[in-house]
Amino acid sequence: MRAPHLSSLALVVAIQLQLDNYDDTILDYRRRSSAGLVEQPESNSTWHESAHVFSASLPCIQPIDALALTDSIAPRDVQRLTRRFAARARANIALLALNSFRHHHALCSIAVPNERRIHVGYISSNFWTHSIRHLFAPLFKYHDMTRFCVTCYSLSPLDQLDQGAQFVRNECELAGTFKDLSRITAKEAASAIHADGVHILAHLDGHTAHAHNEILALRPAPIQLTFVLGFHGTCGADYLDYLVADRVVLGPPKPPGAPGTQYDIDECALLLPDSCILNGHAMEYNYLLDDPPRGACTRETYGIPEDAFVFAYFGPLKWLDPVIFTTWMKILQCVPNAILWLNICSRRGAIDRLKQECASFQVEECRLFFTDLAQKDICISCNVLADLILDTPGYNAVDATIDALWAGTPVVTFLGQTIATRISASLCTAAGCPELITDSLDDYKNLATSLAVDEVKLHTYRQKLKMSRVGPHQAPLFESIKTLRHLEAGYQAIWGRKLDRKAPTDMIILDKAPLGKNEQAAIIM
Repeated sequence: MRAPHLSSLALVVAIQLQLDNYDDTILDYRRRSSAGLVEQPESNSTWHESAHVFSASLPCIQPIDALALTDSIAPRDVQRLTRRFAARARANIALLALNSFRHHHALCSIAVPNERRIHVGYISSNFWTHSIRHLFAPLFKYHDMTRFCVTCYSLSPLDQLDQGAQFVRNECELAGTFKDLSRITAKEAASAIHADGVHILAHLDGHTAHAHNEILALRPAPIQLTFVLGFHGTCGADYLDYLVADRVVLGPPKPPGAPGTQYDIDECALLLPDSCILNGHAMEYNYLLDDPPRGACTRETYGIPEDAFVFAYFGPLKWLDPVIFTTWMKILQCVPNAILWLNICSRRGAIDRLKQECASFQVEECRLFFTDLAQKDICISCNVLADLILDTPGYNAVDATIDALWAGTPVVTFLGQTIATRISASLCTAAGCPELITDSLDDYKNLATSLAVDEVKLHTYRQKLKMSRVGPHQAPLFESIKTLRHLEAGYQAIWGRKLDRKAPTDMIILDKAPLGKNEQAAIIM
């Protein structure tokens, strides 16, 4: 899609948001007005009693697509757009004959009587070959079951799960429970979660396909939170209390008096000290640390010239926009012996279009190299063959960035203004290579070009990534068990506030948090 079309779409979205009769500004003041309350209301009908009922049409663009248009649609408008979809989910359950859930704030779970453990539920439709499965593997395997009990709720049929999802199911069933909610209604699903006595319900999908946010809108758990992994932004929902993030992902707060919320999110921020992304690659792809990696492919396997400098982008085609493709062409102009490796071989029309664009930059089309790498392990292995990975600044290719960093290949990325444009920067920081983060497209081009022509500098980064993976001191991104312990400290802190009848608030988890001490593990922002 060309830039003029993006601008036109942004104008349409802005007009829809302005003319619609649904007043979404009320959420800007939700936390401010409830800060003095001893206990937040938990009635399912609270929203309809205190805010405008959603009665209009949804905007013309899905939230996950709007996140990729941050050059054209302002972060504040993306936040307002997600609120529409969150409000629609609440409106969809408005007529259900269901009494309000009563949450008894006892530490004991109904499902595990007489045990003083926090019951955490994870709900997702993506327990398959997906980033959630790959990156949350440590969570399912290494959760501290002396302090937590775990239930995973699948919104996809269990009999359709692939081998990768079976890995998650098997790990979870060793320590918890895996339940299929895919064939029942939102009302029945919410009732089942509540009957299990879940204390903290973690939503892994956000505004993505088959997310069934109506279940969350029914408030089956006393605390409900979400992550930046499945959906890279705020969900805009008053029925989600916390967003798990880190300082780089969240970015600096807006200045006082600016419209909207402090960080353009409607949840309270639960900030982990290093990285908010759990990385399960060490569990499934540890063989890549071998020298040479077991079963490693070669450039010859894919017909890639041995003497070429290989830039690569292995992320989804949909995050590729005209702005960054233009920058990539400028990089190829500066590095004559370089090629650009893209993983979109099955998209014949896209390939033809990209080759046509090459001609307009006086770059030979043969310098674009296309493959179709479907298997996750093969895709990760191919990162070893590339010299440098190029990220998409308009919407970060998060999975591709993690794959590359684990494979030991540097990633050039760009620090944007939204969560979706800051996650790769967070990952590079947590991998111990913040020098790979740029502040402008010119800096992005200059860094990529300099690394291509300076073998010593590039080798330094590759060695740095290698040491950050194998030690003796691992970087936070690869120390997944420690990240999980930080998350668990966060769970204890937010549950401690609930037991004390305190409203949710922004919290920072301490790096040296004493485990099992509730709010001693965190400080209030």
